Amino acid sequence: MTVPQLTDALRETLALFDEGGAPMTTTEVAERVDPGRRSTYERLERLVDHGCLETKNVGGSGRVWWQPSVDERETTEVGRQSDEQFRTLVDATDEYAIFMLGPEGRVRTWNSGAERIKGYEADEILGTHFSTFYTDVDRRAGVPENNLTEATRRGSTEDEGWRVRADGSTFWANVTISAIRDEDGELEGFTKVTRDMTDRREYEQRLEAQTDRLERQRDELESELDDVFERISDGFYALDEELRFIYLNDHAADVLDLDGETVGRDIRDEVSLTDSFESALYEALETQESVILEDYYDPIDRWFYNAIYPSESGLSVYFHEITEQKRRERKLRQYERIVETIDDGMYVLDGNRQFTMVNEAFASMTGYGRDELVGAAAETVFGGTFVDIADEKQAELESGEKEIAVLEEELYRSDGTSVTVESRFDLFEVDGEMGRVGVVRDISERKERERKLEQWARQQRVVSDLGQLALETDDVDELMDEASRQVASVLGTEYCKVLDLDAENDHLLLRQGVGWTDGLVGEATVSAVEGDSQAAYTLATDYPIVVENLETESRFSGPDLLRSHDVHSGISVVIGSFDEPWGILGTHDTTPREFTDEDINFVRSVANVLAEAIERRQYQERLEALVTDLEKSNERLEQFAYAASHDLQEPLRMVSSYLQLIERRYDETLDEDGREFLAYAVDGADRMRKMIDGLLEYSRVETQGGEFEPVDLEAIVDNVRTDLQVKIENHDAEITVDELPRVEGDEEQLWQVFQNLLSNAIEYSGDEPPQIHVTAERSGSEWTVSVADDGIGIEPDRQERIFEVFRRLHGPDEYSGTGIGLALCQRIVERHGGDIWVDSTPGEGATFSFTLPDA
Repeated sequence: MTVPQLTDALRETLALFDEGGAPMTTTEVAERVDPGRRSTYERLERLVDHGCLETKNVGGSGRVWWQPSVDERETTEVGRQSDEQFRTLVDATDEYAIFMLGPEGRVRTWNSGAERIKGYEADEILGTHFSTFYTDVDRRAGVPENNLTEATRRGSTEDEGWRVRADGSTFWANVTISAIRDEDGELEGFTKVTRDMTDRREYEQRLEAQTDRLERQRDELESELDDVFERISDGFYALDEELRFIYLNDHAADVLDLDGETVGRDIRDEVSLTDSFESALYEALETQESVILEDYYDPIDRWFYNAIYPSESGLSVYFHEITEQKRRERKLRQYERIVETIDDGMYVLDGNRQFTMVNEAFASMTGYGRDELVGAAAETVFGGTFVDIADEKQAELESGEKEIAVLEEELYRSDGTSVTVESRFDLFEVDGEMGRVGVVRDISERKERERKLEQWARQQRVVSDLGQLALETDDVDELMDEASRQVASVLGTEYCKVLDLDAENDHLLLRQGVGWTDGLVGEATVSAVEGDSQAAYTLATDYPIVVENLETESRFSGPDLLRSHDVHSGISVVIGSFDEPWGILGTHDTTPREFTDEDINFVRSVANVLAEAIERRQYQERLEALVTDLEKSNERLEQFAYAASHDLQEPLRMVSSYLQLIERRYDETLDEDGREFLAYAVDGADRMRKMIDGLLEYSRVETQGGEFEPVDLEAIVDNVRTDLQVKIENHDAEITVDELPRVEGDEEQLWQVFQNLLSNAIEYSGDEPPQIHVTAERSGSEWTVSVADDGIGIEPDRQERIFEVFRRLHGPDEYSGTGIGLALCQRIVERHGGDIWVDSTPGEGATFSFTLPDA
């Protein structure tokens, strides 16, 4: 190479550079020739003017110098133009903050995206350590230094977290830091690419909030829909305050590799918890606030979304796997260190809406080569409609209405297919005309996730609504009809049916359904036993039957009902248990199609709601029939008892009258035996009269009882004590009464209860003066009243029998009575919705207790 005439100083400076060698910064040259930075810069500029050196800006203020080889000199002009366009693109990009750091972490360059996202002007931030952008918490934790260390060690590192703008506000950022090294491997600095992800994070949080709300609604139905709960795809377990298992469903047990004996054990002993998950459990217990956590479970190499809900009794934990989602997100977050290597497509359009630049990611996304796109119209990949919309948004940018344009659009590929992208762009001047620079991101997978999430949420809402309807309505056919409509609507199928199994006749009746030919519902039947029937096959299996294409199905050919309606695909699920099925829930479509696991679980959940409702209705019908039979039986018994006791009164009065007449007229003519026999007859007739009176009174407890009203039990006991005053004095009895409540009841019947119990307590007192104590104790909305004595007591094997009608434990020569008093007490208490019982030890007395509702 011919060297022009140079001064000694310029030759000295030029000698530092090898032809075709590595570039040097101004500072590096100044340190070697030591004339001062300003003089060094002037020498280097003169060498460039002489054509001896080449130079290039790196960032906003840095510059490097090198001596080109012969080949490089020939392409200098072309390279200079390409570099200038590249530098202009980086500086003009508003979507990303792209800048360089020195080895020590101080900012060397600053582009317009960094200025927009972080809020600093270049002269404010250049030379400042990049830890300025981190929160106080991250700085104290050493996050900035760790990021540089990781980038130095691995070549690049990626991070997400909160970052701080110039005005002190924060935003959620995705950051990629890459190390820059020279040809000898020496660290020269770092490139840092930052993107504001706040909108996406807020959107994900809204989706999580919606999911939480739906799960809470599902939990409210958990007690009524246990079978449904066991079949949902989410894992669930409950822990007490000591973190011991209270409950876990089958899915949770399978994922965590646990069994039924786990209940009662500490989760920390049974499961390999990560530090973050264990901390989340403690946090939920301590704060009593829900905690949402995405956590990696190493034993099975999976990621899970965990929702931890606290309560006064412990924690409820729901989880589902998000491994695939995490993998996709990780791919989406991967950025290369500069524009050409980021995953998102970038492009520049001039004023004529023609591409002047695209990066490799954009070309790959469209399927066109970069040379095919440069110079092509925007409509080539964006389509005319979306280009017009983008023009309208560009007008908003030019007027100042918006700072950046964002839209979702279809990107059309070279093979005729399309992909949904999120497009962001800003104004960008190209050759003196206003164009735009944009970034597009493929969001087709995200849209698909959103669609699946919305579909899952809709399915859960339908299951929840049907469960609520099942609790509110007694009309099972109404529930079946609504279930058929909802299943067909949610899955987009043509038909849905509920088949009612008639086991005796080996067929299933089309009881309810949608889409079928008029007149078939309620009339059409299908075989429950024929080999080619899908319904029969479903009944013979304990899992859902899924058909993707009936024409290629080898297990069965389908009944006439399906073939006549051009059915090609569907799902069939048994309603009820496999051993005792009630029928079948099926949904079908006229085109071959695939069904997801969520679709299958949805149909199975609806079938479980129907099974629960049917079982509850059948139980209710049996109970109502039993109650009706009992009511009729009781009514007949009451009529009989009343009639018997009433009809016996007249002949008994005649017997008593004639016995008394005989006693008055012939008393003097009768010998001692005759008088004794006559006395027996009179006494028997008298006891018979009392028994009939008691039976009549017993039969009238329900029919002749008074209205319930607030009653003062102390007043009733006082009246009974007054009525029994003579008996109390004759037996020298002492009756003590604690404070008694007001209850809801029939005052006259409650007087009978206390009269019988107190009279019996005095009667069966034994040889000592009776000591009787009346107490009352509240238990919820009712009172337990007790009458305790210290009398002869009752043998244990005879305590249940004493409440039977005419059941006496002693002969009439030992103790008086009809044997109906306690039976009458029991019937009165039961009419009041209570129970009566006795606790007794022979020789130590007895305590009769009964319950009454509070007033």
